[in-house]
Amino acid sequence: MRKIASDYGLGQPDDLMAGIGYGKYSARQVLARLAPAAAPPVEGDGEKSGGIASVVRRVFGGDSGNNAIRVKGHGDLLVYRARCCNPIRGEEVVGYVTRGKGVAVHSISCPNVINLLYEPERRIDVEWAKDDGTPSSYPVKLTVACDDRFGMLKQITAVISDSKTNIRDVQVRTSNTQANIDVVLDITDLKHLENIINGVRKIPGVHDVQRLQKV
Repeated sequence: MRKIASDYGLGQPDDLMAGIGYGKYSARQVLARLAPAAAPPVEGDGEKSGGIASVVRRVFGGDSGNNAIRVKGHGDLLVYRARCCNPIRGEEVVGYVTRGKGVAVHSISCPNVINLLYEPERRIDVEWAKDDGTPSSYPVKLTVACDDRFGMLKQITAVISDSKTNIRDVQVRTSNTQANIDVVLDITDLKHLENIINGVRKIPGVHDVQRLQKV
C-alpha cells in the first residue's frame, strides 16, 4: 500500500485510503495494482481518475453539468448531481460524501438534506465552478395545471420554444375539463428556468406551474 500511495504521489497509505473514500481514486484500480493477476486491467490505470470513475461520470451525466461543480479546496474529486433533486447552476448546493461513489451534490432545499445532517462529518462544501462559456444543460421536469381547451398545449410549447429551449418529452393527462401537462426541458441555469415558468404562468387558463425534483 505504501508503494502504491507513492506511485500516486502520496506520502502515506492513509492518504490513499482517504482518496478512495472521497472518490478521487478508484478502489478497483488499487486492487488491480495489489493483485494484478487476480484483477482485470483497468483502462487508464496510470491516471488518478480511471475506468470506474469515468463510467460513473458517464452514468451520472458528466457531460451535462457535473463538471460545473467542484468541491471547495479539492477541485479534482469525483462529484455528481443527486438524482433526488437534480440541482441546476444557480441553485445553492451542498455536498455529501457517499460510500464509494464520490460526492453527491444536492440542492440546499432538497428534502433529503435534512437526513444528511444526521451525519454532519460527511457533509462537504461544494460550489458551481466558474462558467467558462461551454454550453451545458440539465434535464428539468415541469408540471403544468391548466384548462383542457383547444390550443393550450400549442401556447405552452410556443413559450418554451421562444426561449430557445429544447423539449425532451411531453405527457398530457386530462379529466373534467382540466389538464396536467408534464414536460422535460433542457435548462442551462436557474434564471433560464424561472423565465420559462413565469412565461407559462402568464398564459390564460394556466393555474399553476411547478418544478418536479425527479426527472
